[in-house]
Amino acid sequence: MATANKSSGGDRGLNDMLKDYMPYRLLSDEIIKRDYFLSTVEKDQKWKGGQLQVPFLGANASSVSLGGLTSSTDIADDDFVRGIVDNYSELWGTMQFHQRDLDSLSGGEGAFVDLIGDRIEVFAQTMKEALSGQLLNGADFDAVIGAGSTLADGIVKVSRPELFQVGQKIEIDQGASGQAYYVRQVSLNDSTITIADSRNDSPATANVAAEIADGNKIYHPGSLDLSNGTVQNVFTSLPSQLLSAANGGDATLFSRTKTAYPHLQAYNVTGDSAFVSGDREAKVALAKIFDTQNTVRRLGRGNPSEAIMSYANYSCCMQELELGRQYQAEVKDGNSYGWSEIQVTGVKGSLKLVAVPEMADDKILILDKSSMKLHSDGFIERRTAPDGKQFFESRDATGYKYIVDHRFYGDLVVNKPSNNAIIHSVS
Repeated sequence: MATANKSSGGDRGLNDMLKDYMPYRLLSDEIIKRDYFLSTVEKDQKWKGGQLQVPFLGANASSVSLGGLTSSTDIADDDFVRGIVDNYSELWGTMQFHQRDLDSLSGGEGAFVDLIGDRIEVFAQTMKEALSGQLLNGADFDAVIGAGSTLADGIVKVSRPELFQVGQKIEIDQGASGQAYYVRQVSLNDSTITIADSRNDSPATANVAAEIADGNKIYHPGSLDLSNGTVQNVFTSLPSQLLSAANGGDATLFSRTKTAYPHLQAYNVTGDSAFVSGDREAKVALAKIFDTQNTVRRLGRGNPSEAIMSYANYSCCMQELELGRQYQAEVKDGNSYGWSEIQVTGVKGSLKLVAVPEMADDKILILDKSSMKLHSDGFIERRTAPDGKQFFESRDATGYKYIVDHRFYGDLVVNKPSNNAIIHSVS
């Protein structure tokens, strides 16, 4: 029995490919720098775990009296409140390299370093994209849509097929429970994925049609308690912090009830019918955004300066800019990094519109970045052993493997949600 490389699964391994003349570079999805939010949010990288205290002013001193002094027994004090974040959440990413694939690299050690370094860099960016998506949208990263007869063949229609990779492990919420599957095929044109019960099996069959329904949410592994479908181990997203409980957010923040303190309440407004892709006459998208920004300035006394949205909603805004004369627009740099931004000035103020690939269509975040901070223990880092090793060597009968782990410990804290707004239920 020979030791194994990637080709032992049926496809040609890295070792076999590199032995041949290759006129093109190894093709892969080029993951460009899409993490706009992670690049621009303020960071504190010194959180070593345990409780994180979030002090805030629950109420300002408010005793104002005309014609005389306020009685000493009737003075309203400042109300200082201490919120608590119990601990950080964890995101782990793992790669492995097979010894057989590395033994015959032409170019020796230099080729090994170049190749491995390139793949690790791309994978680290994949982790950033997953983290950014969870902070901007929530725990799930996609959902099943239009479930139908093809489920019997393991074919599932999804909203964002570009977020899936062949061989990827996913978890699908099925109401009272959850189920883990592996992606076997991805069809970008049909917006479908084909799933299986294991990475090397044929697609799942009869049980899929019974278990998966339209609207079931899709998660990264570890996000669901599969026994009861409960979400776990996830980061505190912006929607969960900014939305009220009635609109799908958390009822508490930092262990405090949101409705008890104005500072914990972001302005919520529905976007239903305001954003209609392709409707060039419905010029209401930008008006909705600017009205929301100005309301936040009044209600929360914040100064939100940017609106983060999906490309579909950004397109609605661009159509309105093209037709409307009441706005002036200045295109910003950013396209080469995977996002687009434009500074818009109108009769109601000025705001930067930012379109990011990982943002979902149903929400728009209108943010005052000074009111939030991403706390972590060193951001995304490669796991290093006490002896300095960054590769974990594994040995079994099929040969040697080198495993590389990256991790992120931390969470996002919006210390004054009232400075921000969220447009939800965007149609």
